[in-house]
Amino acid sequence: MDGTNLGILTLIPALSFLVFALVTKKCILSIMLSGMLGYIFYYKASFFMPMMDALLEATCDGDNNYIVIICLLFGCFVQLLRQSKGALAVVDLARKYIKTEKQVLLLTWICGIIIFIDDYLSILVTANCVISLADEHKTPREMLCYIINTTSAPVCLIIPISAWVVFFSGVFEQQKEAAVVGSSAMDIYYHIMPYFFYPFLCVIFVLLVILGIVPKLGGIKKAYKRVEETGQLWPPSSNMQNQGDELGEVMGAITDDSQKEEKEIKPHLWAFAVPMIVVIAVTLWLDDILYGVACGIFACFVLFVPTRIMSIGKFCDACYKGLEDMLFIAVVLVTSLFYRDSIDLIGLPDYLIDVAGPYMSAAWLPAIAFILIGLVCFATGNIWSVPAVCTPIILPMAVACGASIPLTLGAIISAACFGAQACFYSDVTLLSASACRINNVDYAVAQLPYIGIVTAITFVGYVVAGFAMS
Repeated sequence: MDGTNLGILTLIPALSFLVFALVTKKCILSIMLSGMLGYIFYYKASFFMPMMDALLEATCDGDNNYIVIICLLFGCFVQLLRQSKGALAVVDLARKYIKTEKQVLLLTWICGIIIFIDDYLSILVTANCVISLADEHKTPREMLCYIINTTSAPVCLIIPISAWVVFFSGVFEQQKEAAVVGSSAMDIYYHIMPYFFYPFLCVIFVLLVILGIVPKLGGIKKAYKRVEETGQLWPPSSNMQNQGDELGEVMGAITDDSQKEEKEIKPHLWAFAVPMIVVIAVTLWLDDILYGVACGIFACFVLFVPTRIMSIGKFCDACYKGLEDMLFIAVVLVTSLFYRDSIDLIGLPDYLIDVAGPYMSAAWLPAIAFILIGLVCFATGNIWSVPAVCTPIILPMAVACGASIPLTLGAIISAACFGAQACFYSDVTLLSASACRINNVDYAVAQLPYIGIVTAITFVGYVVAGFAMS
């Protein structure tokens, strides 16, 4: 049976995930059930063995395992920084100047812009620098996570020194239709940057939210009301992520003997700054965040053990705790690959493209490409391969109907950024939620009104630009 003949039924697994996620707030369960539906639709009664083979293949996928390893090492590195209390020295320095919640949020926004090399690195550093300050000023974790997530991937796209830039410039360079834009991969990227409507709007819009120009809406508004009424900084479903919270311990929330002993460690700014400098320097030198984090962990060992910030035993315990913290993300990444295979099997991307194809015109194509690719990225969490697969389809259509190539390429970039920000289980959403110790579904639902507004403005922008440039 050909998955592409399922027609509108291909939408059911994607829609079912949204329903399961909203009702159960169990991300892994929702992914598995939705993925299972795809295999049932395609294979019917004989779905079980192909489904198990796909799940096994997902656990052995090299690209996916690379991301899993990065996440696990990040977990170790984050725990080492937390338990060294180096980040608290940064907080102590900032505390001299930060007096209000708005200033905390502005600091978070600025950190997200300054750390533009890698979205994972941006999330890691920003969360560790500001989370205790945000807690002291009673900022809901949903709001903090929204700012951190919204200034990670968008900033990495706007400032062209990141893995995102390398990936997309390489994809675009392979398309002969893009040769009219620039002579090389980076030349193409530089020329299409003015058309990155969604990333630019994200960074500006979150600043307007911080300044209060855009009011608190939806889940963010409810989160502030919860904090005002109960003092609870995170939703009840995130209690598990905040058990044994080292930063909560600094504020007096934890009292067991081992944590009291660690509280006596004097915070040193170098204990945070030096490992971070090592991570950034090695990442730039070798152009791989994996090596950067691995060297950062080694730097922590060299710095912390001889100076008695940690014993060897505590160093190992911190690494184990970091692995444990990131295990959830690792499982989600594996199961989401299984889910993507399920959706590809029944032909969801092809169906969406076929449905939208008749409406493609020079004026409308960039806007439709933004919505189409963005929805597929949102539904599948696949912010890398979906744009790569769709670009060879979209660009020939753009040439055929006379649409602007730079504008179309900008729409594809914006679609990928939208997918990364909006998807409940994309890697940046998961990492942001983990860094802020909040349930990813709670956070993703809370940010939806803001994401919806930015998406709508972006769509209108591509429509207007499409008619102006056609």
